[in-house]
Amino acid sequence: MTWKATVKPALLTFLKLKKHLMVPIKFVVPHGDEAWPEAAWGYPLGKHGVWLRKQWREGGHRIVPKQLKELEEMEFAWDRSQYRWDRFVLPALRRFYELNGHTDVPELYRIPKGSPEWPEHLWGQRLGNKVADIRRHKYFAKQVEADKEDLKRLKFCHDSTLYDRNWREKVMPALRAFRQEFGHCNVSYAFTIPSQFPWPEAAWGMRLGNTVSRIRCGAFSANQDKHELDKLGIAVDNIRKRASYFDQIARAMNSLEAIEFDLKIAVSKWENRVEPILTTFEQLHGHRNVPRDFVVPSTPPWREEDWGIQLGKLEPI
Repeated sequence: MTWKATVKPALLTFLKLKKHLMVPIKFVVPHGDEAWPEAAWGYPLGKHGVWLRKQWREGGHRIVPKQLKELEEMEFAWDRSQYRWDRFVLPALRRFYELNGHTDVPELYRIPKGSPEWPEHLWGQRLGNKVADIRRHKYFAKQVEADKEDLKRLKFCHDSTLYDRNWREKVMPALRAFRQEFGHCNVSYAFTIPSQFPWPEAAWGMRLGNTVSRIRCGAFSANQDKHELDKLGIAVDNIRKRASYFDQIARAMNSLEAIEFDLKIAVSKWENRVEPILTTFEQLHGHRNVPRDFVVPSTPPWREEDWGIQLGKLEPI
């Protein structure tokens, strides 16, 4: 009787009002609220949800089969992480892709409330934050692995930052193509990648001259260049706001030399990033005469963020 008169109506009401069934453990159906069935007023629905999930993890044998069927039909949140992924994250990524042609979701992006372009249960979701957590903290790792083919179709970058992805798939391929086409890498400021082969398709429409200019002067600041980053399809990553592609460049000096891309590090970038590395080198070796082939080892006491940097080939302006 409790199920039919209290629990089931309360769960359905929660779903109607909240658009999900992740009932907080402390949630109690409010007294006197006519939005809720009177028979459920004061019922500890959150604790009942905990009991249901516990029984489900143990095989579900203590849940009445008919009730189990009804719970499945209303898509009860048995596994909270899986539920979030299936109900919110993956559907939101699919819809974002349908609307934008990519899934480089800006970190501050929130699905607009009341938008007819989005399903109602997704309104207000902070999709940008969720995507950032997936990249930085490996949230939903199990779900990402299980749905990796679907995510690949959506062009979702989850195994690196967008800076790394764009350097790897856009900037370096575009520079190589430019070198092959013109015999040099003196990219004029106005140069834009043509939307045709043999230029790399991922970089079509990219303002390569603008990008190279900002790389050279070390001014690729996310605050100043948000509009430009959006144009390039690069969502701002707070961790690398002032990276200027420094980390990618400093690990790819051999590749840049191979295409005769002459680059010296801007003074501000040298002071902020290279000086601390040189200080560590000096502490270990007693001098600053860095061999040209020296690469920062991937071991302490070197900072992890500096591992792999080709220190010997870096030069200041």
